[in-house]
Amino acid sequence: METDFFEAVWYVLTDPARAGEHLTLSAAEVKYALVWTSSKAALGFSREVAAARGMKVTPLHSWTLKDAFLSAVEYLGADHLLIDYRQGQLQAAALPIGVARDQLRPQTENPQS
Repeated sequence: METDFFEAVWYVLTDPARAGEHLTLSAAEVKYALVWTSSKAALGFSREVAAARGMKVTPLHSWTLKDAFLSAVEYLGADHLLIDYRQGQLQAAALPIGVARDQLRPQTENPQS
C-alpha cells in the first residue's frame, strides 16, 4: 500500500438501486470493504464479478466522504479495508478500519491564503 493512500482518491462500488449499499467481501471470518485507487480497476472488478455487476464506481475525493464511507461499511459489519483487490489475486493489502479512520485527517485550508 502506498504511503499516500489516504490522500489519494478512493473508488468504491455502490448499488445505485439501494442508497448506502457498498460492496463487501467475507473471507476467513473477516468482512472486508473493498476500495480501489483506480477507477479503471474498480470498473474492471464490477464487470468481472457477478455480485458486483450493475454497481456504480463512486469516487471519494475528500476526507469527509472517506470517513462517511468507513462509517457506512462499519454499519454493514466490515472491519477491514481490502485495497485494490482483483478476483483471483492471492494477496491484497488489508487495513483495519479503525487504523484507516485514525490516519484520515481533515485537510483544512490555510485561513490566510
